[in-house]
Amino acid sequence: MTLKRKILVMLSLTLFGIIGTYLILNQLIVLDRTNKELGIYDFFQVQADAEVLVEGTGKQNIIADKVSTKIRILNIKWNNTSNNLIEGSEIEANEYFVVHNNRQVSGLQLIPGRSIYSMGTSYKRLKKGEQKTVHLKLNNETNKYWIMPEEIVKE
Repeated sequence: MTLKRKILVMLSLTLFGIIGTYLILNQLIVLDRTNKELGIYDFFQVQADAEVLVEGTGKQNIIADKVSTKIRILNIKWNNTSNNLIEGSEIEANEYFVVHNNRQVSGLQLIPGRSIYSMGTSYKRLKKGEQKTVHLKLNNETNKYWIMPEEIVKE
């Protein structure tokens, strides 16, 4: 192999390594910045579909710009949905958070990772083992529940 070819191979491998590392870090780095908000979000009060006592499992799932969490149902206070909530079962519920790529919100375009921001409500993520009574709203199109912040629950 000639010297030019060796240099070209080394530069190619280095470039692929840098790009691969960036793509991996972009998926793995998730910063919790839920004490901050980046936009103005308007909500109106809506009737909840269920009120349940839940326990956080600590499992969080991020898909595109949506954040969801797994919660364990401990006690069902009331349920006005056609879905059968079962005590002791785990469900996945969307949270009122928004996800932004770090390169979108920072001055530098090369920062990998994503950050989770608040949407201007008092809602805080349930930690593992934390118990709390929450109101759930069922999205009939996706058949997924949303954990409703107290500010938007119509009594």
